[in-house]
Amino acid sequence: MKNPMHILPANTRRIALVALVGAAGLAACNQDLIAPVPDSVLPDQIAGTAALPNAYNAVIADFQLGFAGSGTVEGIVNMSGTLSDELFNAETFPTRIEVDKRTTNPINSTMLPIFRNLQRARHTAELVEARYGAGDPTNANRAEAEALAAYTYVLLAENYCSGVPTSTVAADGITFVYGPSQNTGQLYAIALQKFDSAITLATTATGANASAALNLARVGKGRVQLDQANFAAAAATVALVPTSFAYNIQHDANTTRQNNGVFTFMFGVKRFTVSDKEGTNGLPFVTSGDTRIGAFRNGVGFDAATPEFQALKFQDRASPTPLALGTEARLIQAEAFNQAGDTAHFFAYLDSARIASKTYAVGPVGTSAGALGPIPTATRTNLAAPARIDLLFSERAFDLYLTSHRVGDMRRLIRAPYLRGSETVFPTGAYPGTKSIGNYGPDVNLPIPFEEVNNPSYTGCIDRNA
Repeated sequence: MKNPMHILPANTRRIALVALVGAAGLAACNQDLIAPVPDSVLPDQIAGTAALPNAYNAVIADFQLGFAGSGTVEGIVNMSGTLSDELFNAETFPTRIEVDKRTTNPINSTMLPIFRNLQRARHTAELVEARYGAGDPTNANRAEAEALAAYTYVLLAENYCSGVPTSTVAADGITFVYGPSQNTGQLYAIALQKFDSAITLATTATGANASAALNLARVGKGRVQLDQANFAAAAATVALVPTSFAYNIQHDANTTRQNNGVFTFMFGVKRFTVSDKEGTNGLPFVTSGDTRIGAFRNGVGFDAATPEFQALKFQDRASPTPLALGTEARLIQAEAFNQAGDTAHFFAYLDSARIASKTYAVGPVGTSAGALGPIPTATRTNLAAPARIDLLFSERAFDLYLTSHRVGDMRRLIRAPYLRGSETVFPTGAYPGTKSIGNYGPDVNLPIPFEEVNNPSYTGCIDRNA
């Protein structure tokens, strides 16, 4: 039996294109926008300018779900954190244990909706950007939608094996246009083009969010250039981003659809715990006491055995999930200076990011622990080149904790110019606990869900390399 397609439901009685689940129903706002079937929104029904604000809301809502999850489903933030050393499994579901153990089976019911939601976010953003181009081309929302579309390509490239397809639905809202497998470099190239487009659009855009869209795109472009090991260009791209800049994916306590997925699965149901020195290579996210995370003990996890540590960075259902930060811009510049052998500026930019980072006190909810100080003198004095790289990636890991940067960074450490062995980077050795015996597997990325075989243009993972 042919399985309904993975990315966007092929059944047109579902929301076939935009999945405007966050738009509060277009038909309720304008009688001209009534769809021919109650739960279907086709492209020609969002062609007018009156529909664009709701369509923009759909971009934000779909990106939130694919990136940071909700009160019912994880986002890529959760599962990339689980594959890396950020989170450890604290429950009994074998599908999540597979990811944590670096042995994810393509037939994995937990991973399918995550891939599907991320692909839906991509398609929604691309569709709505085009609608703004046709109806309100200088609106800053267009630049923001283009930047968010670019981020979906980055997230697919950093977290999945090489060979990710990106399919679409044709303008009739019925015909499915299957995308071929694309290697990781191709995904980065698409993301770079879209970020360039977003920068151009934001530079001449009107609207209060034009500046935010511009800096969002600049940070994203710099991130892609790091992935491409183009360090000097990355530093130049982000140079004008203010250190205080923050683009957060917002959440709300009003509905489960709007809830923060990290909070839900860490605080709400205790499926994950903040990891600490996982698999010998993992960073001390708990025992370091680093206030950028604010980890504290809260009993045991869902399995009634695993010590449960929770992060005050995500302390309630409405906690935002950072997507792009000015501190990330400074860390990008620090990495470029380190590559250039300029240790003075390397430390200066690390310090700038540290001092500006948001912190969380293990105490009254919502309180700050105060600003971090610069890198201690004892740490920076006569620090050898390999240790500087360790320090840089540690600072990135703590500052960007649970924002779906860590898997990409760990994979970068395996590639040129760093060329570290995968088993010196990812958790390795005997898998701890009693829920699963054996050792960590070899995964350095996530496989594409099995359901993609319904795509006649898909040829599978090209490779599972970093």
